[in-house]
Formats: sequence, structure tokens, C-alpha cells
Amino acid sequence: MSTNKDGSRANGTDQIGKLFVVRSHGLRECLVCGELFTQQTARAHAQVNCYPLVEFCLLEPTQGGKYVTD
Repeated sequence: MSTNKDGSRANGTDQIGKLFVVRSHGLRECLVCGELFTQQTARAHAQVNCYPLVEFCLLEPTQGGKYVTD
């Protein structure tokens, strides 16, 4: 990939892919699903579909809160 002096892409096209953040011991964290990968496995993971981890709680609020309307 070639870039201009200001860091923008020379060809003006977008690049599709996943973002990874380098964590301790050189592991890469996928910013989509949050899993950790080595450099080699991150490259392979970038080519597959992954989805964000869905977190939810099945407990009902007991003391009220932001989303309680009663």
C-alpha cells in the first residue's frame, strides 16, 4: 500500500478488514469479537466472519434503575 506525505492512501480507495490491537506478549485482540490471537492466527482470523460477544443479564432489577419504569 502506498501513502501520500500526509499519510492518506495514494490510490484513494477504502480497505476492508478487521482492526486488531497488540496486547501483552505480542497477542492481537480482535476489536470485533474480543478474542486474542498470535500474529499468524490473527492474519487467518481477519478473513473469517466473527461477531461481537453479546452480554446480557437474565436477572430482573430489584432496586430499580435507569430502565425501570414501574
